[in-house]
Amino acid sequence: MIWFKQWMKSVLFIVTLTLLLINSSIFPILKSCVDMFVYSQMHERESFLYEEEIQLQLQGGLATWEKDYFPFVIAFDASKAFSRYMGEPIDLTIYYNFGAFDLRQGASSLYNQNSPFYSTFYGAYAIRYKDSEEIYGLRTDQKPDIEAITKITDFDLKHLVYSSIGHIEPELEYKIENNEEVMVIDGREFIVFDATIQMDGMWHEYERDYTAYIQYGKPPIQLGDKESFEAIEGFGRIYLHYDDIEGISYFFYIITADKETLQYTEEAFIAKAKITKKH
Repeated sequence: MIWFKQWMKSVLFIVTLTLLLINSSIFPILKSCVDMFVYSQMHERESFLYEEEIQLQLQGGLATWEKDYFPFVIAFDASKAFSRYMGEPIDLTIYYNFGAFDLRQGASSLYNQNSPFYSTFYGAYAIRYKDSEEIYGLRTDQKPDIEAITKITDFDLKHLVYSSIGHIEPELEYKIENNEEVMVIDGREFIVFDATIQMDGMWHEYERDYTAYIQYGKPPIQLGDKESFEAIEGFGRIYLHYDDIEGISYFFYIITADKETLQYTEEAFIAKAKITKKH
């Protein structure tokens, strides 16, 4: 009977520890990391880049000593959904990251209106036409095709991001600034241009569970008279490169409500990105 009592004590300890963990603010970040790691690995293997043996590497929050971003960048194969959206077959893989979790609130700083990472995302799009030799994102004169580029961001933000947290009709308007520059990333020349964005902020009052809460956590309660998805002015930066050997357009992007965060994200993450092909 002694062994049985010891076994019961062990079981009770494990059950108690598990319940405490589940009800703590640490649980959402642990759940997010585990679930999104598995999810990202699954989508990376479904990506056309995987078939082409191309690896796009973007560092996540683990690469810095700052409390800035989620630990790793997440992959999402959007080929089928974007093809339906565009009405033609297109390969599209999306990489994205968002603000780090606040362990006290059990939610991403994506929701925190006082954080420099409020409503902030960075990542990449890898895209190509399946049945055409057209270049996605570039006009025939090799200038950026703004309409094509904003179609990706519209699709991503409106139909993937906002809708996943219950915001069905978000406001999203871009004003492209005519200040194109060239930036070398991993030995490739990228055309860089900025935009101001009239967009809806990510904080909203919790009403019911949405799938995206698995990755971002639930929006915390805000003190004061706050409106859900309150309009804000955002800043965007797009980096465009076309690989004429592989026939793939690569876009890196940053979207944020804070100009200093935009510059920090470029220097700490975008500038260190790599695109490699296995031989």
